Amino acid sequence: MPRNAALAVCLLVLPLAARAASYPINPGYWEVKENWLGLVHQTERVCVEPRNIVKFLAAPCNHIYRCVYPVQQMGGGKIHFEGTWSKRGELYHVRGSGDYSPTRVELGVTGHGHWHVMPVPNVSASIRGAFLGPDCPAGAKHFK
Repeated sequence: MPRNAALAVCLLVLPLAARAASYPINPGYWEVKENWLGLVHQTERVCVEPRNIVKFLAAPCNHIYRCVYPVQQMGGGKIHFEGTWSKRGELYHVRGSGDYSPTRVELGVTGHGHWHVMPVPNVSASIRGAFLGPDCPAGAKHFK
């Protein structure tokens, strides 16, 4: 390879490698296993884009609830968050923590609240994610 061509390849590859290294987890295709209240077990495969990484790590939520997290701390492979999950007639105060690396995420969530007028003293969930690869298949669900 001519010297100028090798230099051009290095100049193209280096910025991509530097940008990828700046993410706390790898953007791409992830398998996520959720366990809610010990009753609901769900596995999904989602495409996590760079712009959604912080939300994916420190703001677990689903399409049913409105989730607000005034406390979100992330760094050094550790996550901590505190906030609320709500929908009509329900409100839960939650806190969670966990660990992450570029290829895995493990979170535990606990809390309390009420379902309509009934107190719910213990809310718990666990979320485990595994990186499947940098490329998302056509038609893959995107994490929002």
